[in-house]
Amino acid sequence: MSRYRTAAIVTVGTELVRGLAVDTNTAEIAHVISGAGIDVGETLSVADDEALLTEALRRCTASYDLVVVTGGLGPTHDDVTRQAAAEALGLGVVRDDSIVEILRPSAARHTDDRAADRIFRQADVLEGATVLPAVRGTAPGQVVRTARGSLVLLPGPPREMRPLLHALADSWRGDGVEPRMLRCTGLSESDLQMTAQDVLAGRPDIELTVLAKPGDVRVVLFDRGAGASGLDQTLHAIAATVGRPCYSTDGSSLAEVVLARARAAGLTVATAESCTGGMVGAALTDVPGSSTAYLGGVVSYSDEAKVTLLGVDPSLIAACGAVSDAVAKAMAAGARDALGADIAVSVTGVTGPDGGTADRPVGTVWFGVAGPRGVEAQLRRFAGDRATVRERAKMTALDLLRLALPGE
Repeated sequence: MSRYRTAAIVTVGTELVRGLAVDTNTAEIAHVISGAGIDVGETLSVADDEALLTEALRRCTASYDLVVVTGGLGPTHDDVTRQAAAEALGLGVVRDDSIVEILRPSAARHTDDRAADRIFRQADVLEGATVLPAVRGTAPGQVVRTARGSLVLLPGPPREMRPLLHALADSWRGDGVEPRMLRCTGLSESDLQMTAQDVLAGRPDIELTVLAKPGDVRVVLFDRGAGASGLDQTLHAIAATVGRPCYSTDGSSLAEVVLARARAAGLTVATAESCTGGMVGAALTDVPGSSTAYLGGVVSYSDEAKVTLLGVDPSLIAACGAVSDAVAKAMAAGARDALGADIAVSVTGVTGPDGGTADRPVGTVWFGVAGPRGVEAQLRRFAGDRATVRERAKMTALDLLRLALPGE
């Protein structure tokens, strides 16, 4: 078991508590900590206020084995994390000459001596702390022992924080069991939760959490005595009960699953998008190495683009409307032929807030799939605002690609 059993995460910054910036560090840090088999019991954001932060750190270090703090380690007047941590733990602060030398080139770029002096504040280290040299940026991290475990100080900018976080991850990982994740689409959060709870009946040794975003619902299983084999058996039992809506049991995204299946089958895919405006293609190209299976896509938002770029017959649009099974099929076939792909998916719909009619209300989306078996179309009606409808449409298009590829 990891020497740390419980953890808290503290993000520091007035910009966070006032809504001027979005905190992404907490989720990333929590994912790494949970993956090391450590329970995250609390996360909080604190303004750049030394007294408030001192009190928060004093409480957290007394309550948790591992406390990870991110932010407030820079050179500006409101970077107070070092001082607050020292006060909370009753430690002194010393200037590390080796860090000073590293910071000299950065300080030399400032024409104001006061600004240069502030750069060297980043060389102030809590007594007894282990320094984590900066990989990006200038602020190093620190690890210091507490009565219960450790306090870790990391820089706030994600690109500076990330390499230091992952360098620490192995030291946190003991024989704890990493959580397991199952991902589904086309299924409601409540339905998936009920299914998972039925499978988990009588299993107090496994903790269940259900997470939901439009078109993507996840079950996360945490070990409470079941062990790795118990988690794996339960995960696959839930997946078997859910059936086709389950697309991943290893945490892979839907786009990753699509591309993996396409590569395994030696097939290529393409996209034709209207209402999603390239979201399907963007999801696929977010995956490194996607060019081995994804040939490209056409964003044909206007009727003219559907005609000129995808070869859709204008009389078809005039007769059936751009949001129709016939046009969805023509778009998919056009993308497949234009890009030379084995399988193509198309999306055309009404995402709102305007543009709906009695027979095609907002949320009406047609999908086309063109592949070796021919060309097919499917209709979906999604609830929600424009962003939600577009996100659900993106996920549905990816899922139709998944189901059109070998691997089920």
